[in-house]
Amino acid sequence: MPKYLILLLLSFSSLFAAAESAEKNSVFNRENIKSISVVAPEWEGFTNADGTGLYWELLKAIYEPAQVKVKTANVPWNRAMKMVTKYRVYNAIAGEYKETEEDLLFPDYAIDVEYMSVLTLAKRNLPWNGTASLSNKNVGWIKDYDVIEADQRDFELLEYRTTALGLELLEAGKIDYLIDEWDEIAATVAANNLDMTHYVMNEMPEGTDIYIGFANTPLSQVLIDIYNERMPVLGRENKLLPIYKKWDGELPASVKEALSK
Repeated sequence: MPKYLILLLLSFSSLFAAAESAEKNSVFNRENIKSISVVAPEWEGFTNADGTGLYWELLKAIYEPAQVKVKTANVPWNRAMKMVTKYRVYNAIAGEYKETEEDLLFPDYAIDVEYMSVLTLAKRNLPWNGTASLSNKNVGWIKDYDVIEADQRDFELLEYRTTALGLELLEAGKIDYLIDEWDEIAATVAANNLDMTHYVMNEMPEGTDIYIGFANTPLSQVLIDIYNERMPVLGRENKLLPIYKKWDGELPASVKEALSK
């Protein structure tokens, strides 16, 4: 092989080795991580546009004492998810279920407990005694929500793509109960100039833990390690409960368990 080719190959090898070394250092060396960027829709009291709210304040309490600055952004949910899972513009998204099919990594501890809302038409005066009221009724929720496991359903389920479609089905009498996140219901009602007094809203009796979902990258594992280390520390320092109380949040069971140890 000509000498210049050997030198060229050695040069490329050195470049690749240097790039790989730099990547490992930048990804795995905690001291090199200066910030974390987290995105979510604007949910009042949770992810306010001014950087306040339960989720934003909690993340700052977790990361900033570890010298990692928290950068927040408000983007509609579907776009936010793509920016984390596909384009990796942000490191994480706030408010996802652990059972999601999205390509995300999760910490040990949930950030909140979410109770799905149950909407009915006020004029129908349907009762609400928990999930027993759903028996033999037509129930609707967004496709892939899986609010109630299939083997526990004694009702007819109708799935749809958007909350707006769900409200149309409710108005048309094709479903008796609509189950969705309250923020989505309220936003859709407002966007379509509907009158909220036409509906009755109740809550599902059991909440579901929601998490900060991290992009599936080596960097995220380091950020998750910091999260998992810092959450119990905040509990021991009595800094966790005041944050939840300030924003009327509910401490998730996984966090309560950690605090009890």
